Amino acid sequence: MTQGPLVGVLLRVAGPIAAANIAQSAHQIINAIFVGRLGADAIAAVAASGPLFGVLLSLGSGLSTAGAVLVAQNTGAGKSGASDHVAAQTLLMVLAVGLGFALAGFLLAPASLRLMGVESGVFHLAWQYLSVTYAGLVPMYAFLALQAMLQAVGEVRFAMKAMLGAVALNILLDPLLIFGTAPLGGDWEGLGVPGAALATVIAQGAAFAVLLRHMMSGHSPLHLKRHDFRPDRHHIRLALGIGLPASIEQGARTFGSLLLMALTALFGTVSLAAYGVGTRPFFFWFAPMIGLSIATSAVVGQNIGAGQTERAREAARISAGLAFLGFTAIGIIHLPLLRPLMALMAPGETEVIAEAVTFGWAVFPFMGFMAVTQALNGAFRGAGSPRQAMTISLVMQYALQIPFAWAAALFTTLGVLAVWWSYAFSNVLAAALCIAWLLRGPWQRNLVKE
Repeated sequence: MTQGPLVGVLLRVAGPIAAANIAQSAHQIINAIFVGRLGADAIAAVAASGPLFGVLLSLGSGLSTAGAVLVAQNTGAGKSGASDHVAAQTLLMVLAVGLGFALAGFLLAPASLRLMGVESGVFHLAWQYLSVTYAGLVPMYAFLALQAMLQAVGEVRFAMKAMLGAVALNILLDPLLIFGTAPLGGDWEGLGVPGAALATVIAQGAAFAVLLRHMMSGHSPLHLKRHDFRPDRHHIRLALGIGLPASIEQGARTFGSLLLMALTALFGTVSLAAYGVGTRPFFFWFAPMIGLSIATSAVVGQNIGAGQTERAREAARISAGLAFLGFTAIGIIHLPLLRPLMALMAPGETEVIAEAVTFGWAVFPFMGFMAVTQALNGAFRGAGSPRQAMTISLVMQYALQIPFAWAAALFTTLGVLAVWWSYAFSNVLAAALCIAWLLRGPWQRNLVKE
């Protein structure tokens, strides 16, 4: 990552990461297709559950981000032993935090669902889905942390294979656990909505076991050794300094989605289900955006660690350009495909399909701006400056998107359309803020020296 043409380096690293993320997003769409056959209440239940679980998952992601940044910079500096130590300490902290968050999720979910204003028919299904999901939170956290650190060290293909295997297992388990053996003539009718959550928990638990075995075998660039698991106060302080802003950023983003979900729920089950259906294909392409962001973070981090600051800056500029051109084109291509795509995920639900198509027309043409924000925030994180990424995300959602959505939805004739258009409004301005910060603000920080 510290040598060779940067366009090729970024694409080579981003390709497997994006492929893994796309596979995960494809599974989410397939999962939505299965759940969609259970009716609008089931669709709305999964849609309402997503942000609640996502808040906890995002809060825990900060430690994974800290581990990935430190691994990347130490690898760039040629300090493999330090990278191994970081990996072990990160996994230790992630396991501890996961246990605490899983318990918090169980305790707070019912009140959170009520606060969102979820209708009674949806509440029970959403609570069932969340209960199963929270039970698998610890292996999910651990899998995502190990995957992030393997990507940071450049072992992107093995991480991709583990994710693809998890997705394949998840897809195989989905119809069995959701519908049971009844479609095949058996007596078991399946678990319904909770079956979708259980399939994901089993698949990601298996993927975590595969990555852990690989990293303890000595065959990976990151080698987890027993003595590195002894708690290291210096590393914990450094990791928290990096991870806390990243956790706040991710958690605030997901909580913002929860506020938008609550606003959408005020307009009824059809609008809530349309939000769940409409965001599926949108977030499908969010996955490769994150892939490019992670690749940018790894490339920038390794070059910062190696002392090549100008190459790190150039990597950030190239990544932003690739993001804007590529994802603007993808968004425009999708416009004539929106109706059949939404119909596939909500068969027979005419009102839900129509509202989801409206959502798509409001957000897809502006995907390039969202991709620029993700690419440059990845650069800021890789350079050891997660506070910049956190600040931009907070401004984007809490100073721009959410005030616009709530004010326009409740005090103008736009109604739920204000929620749809808030995505375009906030992402265009956030991209401009990221570019200004890249050109003028201090954002490069060598953590290896610290």
